[in-house]
Amino acid sequence: MDAVCFVLGEKTQNLRVRKLGDLIHGAPIGKPVGTRCHVKMTFVNDDESEKTFTRTVTSGGSEYRVDGNVVTPSQYHEHLEEINIFIKAKNFLVYQGAVEQIAMKSPKERTQLFEELSKSGDLVNEYNKLKQDLEKAKEDAQFNMNKRRGVAAEKREARIEKDEAERYQAMRDTLADKQIQLFLVQLFYAEQGREKAKNDLQKMRDEVQKVRSEKSDKEEIVASHQQELRRATKEMRKLEKECENKEKNITEFKPKFNESKQQVAHIKQKIETAEKFHVATVKLAKEQEQNLKELEKQRKDVQKHRKKCEEKLHDETQKHSLHLENDQIVEYNQLKANAETQSARLTAQIDDIKQDKEAKIVGIQTAQHQIKTLEDRIKQKEGELERQKQTLSNIDENRERQIQQLEEEKKNVKELEKEVIESKKLLEEYTIKLQKLNDEISDAHGDSLENENSRRRSEAVENLKRLYPDKVHGRLVEVCSPSQKKYQIAITKVLGGNMNAIVVDTDDTAEECIAYLKEQRYFSEKFLPLNSLEVSPINETLREITDIRGVKLLYDVINCTQPTIRKVVQYSCNNAVVCETPEDARKMAFGRDNHRYKAVSLDGTLFQQSGVISGGGSELKHRAKKWDEQGMKKLRDERKDLQEKCNALHRNRKRELDVEMKRSQLQQIENRIRYTKSERDRLQNEIIPRLHRELDALRCELQLIQPRIDDGQNEVRKFEEKISKVEKEKETISDTIFADFCRRVGIHDIREYENREMRFFQERQRELKGFDTELARLQYEIDFLKSEDRRKKEQDEAVKIKNLEESKKELEKKIEEQSKMLKKYEEDLKQTQNRTEDQRSKVFELEENVTEAKKEVSVIDRNLHSMEKKARNLEQLELRKAQKRHSLLHECKIAGIEIPLSSGSLRDVMIEEEPDETENGNENGDSVAAFSQQSLQQADKIVIDYETLEANPRKFKDENEVNKLIEKCTKAVSEAQANIAKIAAPNLKANERMEQVRSKEDETREEYENACKKARKAQQAFERVKNERYRLFTDFFEPVSQRIDEIYKQLSRNESAQAFLGAENQEEPYLDGISYNCVAPGKRFRPMDNLSGGEKTIAALALLFAIHSRNPSPFFVLDEIDAALDNTNIGKVVSYIAERSQRDMQLIVISLKEEFYNKADALVGIYPKPANITTSGVLIFDLINFKANMLDATAIAD
Repeated sequence: MDAVCFVLGEKTQNLRVRKLGDLIHGAPIGKPVGTRCHVKMTFVNDDESEKTFTRTVTSGGSEYRVDGNVVTPSQYHEHLEEINIFIKAKNFLVYQGAVEQIAMKSPKERTQLFEELSKSGDLVNEYNKLKQDLEKAKEDAQFNMNKRRGVAAEKREARIEKDEAERYQAMRDTLADKQIQLFLVQLFYAEQGREKAKNDLQKMRDEVQKVRSEKSDKEEIVASHQQELRRATKEMRKLEKECENKEKNITEFKPKFNESKQQVAHIKQKIETAEKFHVATVKLAKEQEQNLKELEKQRKDVQKHRKKCEEKLHDETQKHSLHLENDQIVEYNQLKANAETQSARLTAQIDDIKQDKEAKIVGIQTAQHQIKTLEDRIKQKEGELERQKQTLSNIDENRERQIQQLEEEKKNVKELEKEVIESKKLLEEYTIKLQKLNDEISDAHGDSLENENSRRRSEAVENLKRLYPDKVHGRLVEVCSPSQKKYQIAITKVLGGNMNAIVVDTDDTAEECIAYLKEQRYFSEKFLPLNSLEVSPINETLREITDIRGVKLLYDVINCTQPTIRKVVQYSCNNAVVCETPEDARKMAFGRDNHRYKAVSLDGTLFQQSGVISGGGSELKHRAKKWDEQGMKKLRDERKDLQEKCNALHRNRKRELDVEMKRSQLQQIENRIRYTKSERDRLQNEIIPRLHRELDALRCELQLIQPRIDDGQNEVRKFEEKISKVEKEKETISDTIFADFCRRVGIHDIREYENREMRFFQERQRELKGFDTELARLQYEIDFLKSEDRRKKEQDEAVKIKNLEESKKELEKKIEEQSKMLKKYEEDLKQTQNRTEDQRSKVFELEENVTEAKKEVSVIDRNLHSMEKKARNLEQLELRKAQKRHSLLHECKIAGIEIPLSSGSLRDVMIEEEPDETENGNENGDSVAAFSQQSLQQADKIVIDYETLEANPRKFKDENEVNKLIEKCTKAVSEAQANIAKIAAPNLKANERMEQVRSKEDETREEYENACKKARKAQQAFERVKNERYRLFTDFFEPVSQRIDEIYKQLSRNESAQAFLGAENQEEPYLDGISYNCVAPGKRFRPMDNLSGGEKTIAALALLFAIHSRNPSPFFVLDEIDAALDNTNIGKVVSYIAERSQRDMQLIVISLKEEFYNKADALVGIYPKPANITTSGVLIFDLINFKANMLDATAIAD
């Protein structure tokens, strides 16, 4: 199927591959057998000629060939359509599972199918284009018809307008005559008033010049005084600065001076403590030396006594010695040895007891020595305890003095801190109040910048006024004010940016001020120099307006603090007027006597001559607060007072240095108190208790030693008793042995001899041992005292006192020098303050001189201002009369009123156009003034002829009579205007319009005829294509619709079956759908959707075979159309196909059901060939012979 569809030109998306290359064998598994492949289909015509169609897959797409020649895809399709193969309609092919879809097509899809097969679809584009052309031609014809009717109505209206215009012109002629009389009367009185004002103005100018000369002389005197005042003020500021510097030096020097005095006091306390400690160490050193001397003396005495004892022992030994013979001595020794042998046990026992006794005696002597040592240590500790108690007492006294000093200093510091805190608190309060005042003043000035910016701007103006007195007047907002509060918003709106401009006397002053601002890096400012401002004259007519309530010149509702400021106000306001309501302001701006004025309402709505309208708002109301004169004055006075207080508090800031110095001193005192307290606590809690504990321990130890000595002595006595008892036993043995020897020698017993010889020796040895013990004790005490070198401590304390004394002398010398310097600073400060006070008095005196001189100038200036105001009024009056005359001539020129003239022409009257003005002031006022003057001069060249004036104005002397005459003429003009106003203003060019309408009528007639011709041609062309399309469609559709019922009956094998194919649009069936319905045999009519699958298949095949009967294709390919058919319906379909195939149809059917393919003429089988690469083999089995044999067998059987 893919190969058949491919060679017949099917699109790639309708094949079962993503791209044409996948059709190559092996490509789906990534192993294509080649890069190209093709399918060739050969058709054998009736005349046995062949026609081949070949389509090749290439790397870039596909290639088409017909009979071996390469053709385009469209040519390829044309060749196929020549043999009735339509690939779009697929009239030769039914895909697998698509048979039912043919029956289920929508009516519109069926129409497209028939248009494709009948080729009526080729005319669709031409049909639609001609149809659109026809509709457009009909619309143009209808449009021209309506246009022709409108021209006819317009012709009737033009005829009526012509009659009304003739009647209207007559009434206008009457009005023109009355207007000429009115303007002549007004012009006559305007010229007369102007001439009188000129004469009065010249007289007033002469008087003004005299007063100005007098004012100039006085101003020179004021300038001289001000110059002296500036020099004196500069000198005073210099002296004040010098005072501040010297005060600062003293303030910075005092803490150093006080610190030096505090150091001296501290060193004195150290010296006092060190001296007391030195006295104690001297006393202890002397006691130690005395003790050493006594011990040395005692040691020498003991040594002397020991030596005497040794000499005495030697003498007595020689004197008491008993001499025995040698044999007696030998016998004595033998007996003695015998006795010792027999008494060896007792001797050993005596030795043991004596050894224990000696050990106990040594213990007693050690304890006695310990007692002596402990008593010395107790004495030493008691001395040290006494000294530490004395030190504690001294520390307590010193601490009491320090605490008392601390309390006094704290009290002083608290007072100073209280003053400083109060000053700071006041300074903060004053600063906050001052900031609020600055904000309020800044808001009132119209500023929208931050507070710091506002402060800087205010500071800049104050500096300029101080540097250039009487030259810098201040900001415009500060030197003028509204006459009433209700005008505040309106004045704020008109003044705009000029409101915060700085007013100065000349251009030179302005340049100097700008240079100063740049040098000091202040913000840029706008300056208004009085000498170079060109102002427009006041329009006096605006002061005489009475028909609109509450209208005033804005210039007249502003008060100025100085007369010279009025020029700036006039420059900023120009001739603007203020009205009570926006409606009144609009009338003044656009609708009064054909003049335009700059007008503003009380709510801030501004109407300019250029037509620009701007409103007010909350921001404008916020800025307008500045005009509250009393509030502003109060704010400024309060700000000045607060600034003076803040300056005074700033000068007192030096007290903070005193507080810091006092706090430093307090910190030092507290540190010393803490150190003293720590020393006292250490003495009281550590050293003295430790000494007490040591004394208690020594005393306790002393008390424990004496009982041990007593116990030891008791034990020694016991040992002596034991020795005496054992010695008696030994003596008994000895007496027995020595009995015979004693008799011969002549002694009572042997002990007499031994005692006499040994006792004396033992006694002397005991005495010598006592001396050695005493010498050892004395040497121990001497060594102990020498180990504590108290003389060195005394020397160290002496050196320490000496060093402190030297430091004290240096600090006292330094304090003396600092005292002299402080005294010198204070004397210099006092002298400078005296000179400052003298200079301040001089400045005050000069300020009074300047004030008096200014008062004199102010009086002259007021007089001059009054005279100048009168002169300006006269000048304005003369100008108003001139402007009145110019305005009347201007109105005549604008209105086209031809008043009689002796010379000149109304063409010479210049028509003024007001320039655009902004809220920031009249920056192009010079050009306006020059242009106005030029226009007045041009108007003066015109001389009016009053001969045609009906009334004689010279006879009227009273102004009321003149006004009555003007009112009478005005009334006559108003009546004429009212009569004209009663009728609608006709078209004065009615005749011209009539001719235009006639010409237009001829033109529309010709356009209408041409549109009708064009519509007829479009209708003919459309009908031609429509008929051809209808013919092609019906020639194909009618046979199919007639044959389908027959074919459906044949397929169903039942005459009761019915099939209907009908067009929904009978006139143009191709525009709408085609309905297709079938009634199955034995069933009622049901929609196609409700039929079963088999019934839908039969209906679809009936439609396909009906279409094939009208336009047969060379072959028919059916892919498994029997999928939804049962065996019965398969038999019906197979019978019909077999019958048709014998007559006029070639079919290839793909089927898997034996009931279907066993009726075929031939079977085609596809199988894989055994090879390395899978290839397909084709088998064709002819069944015709088998059918013949079966028929013959059937016939024989019959």
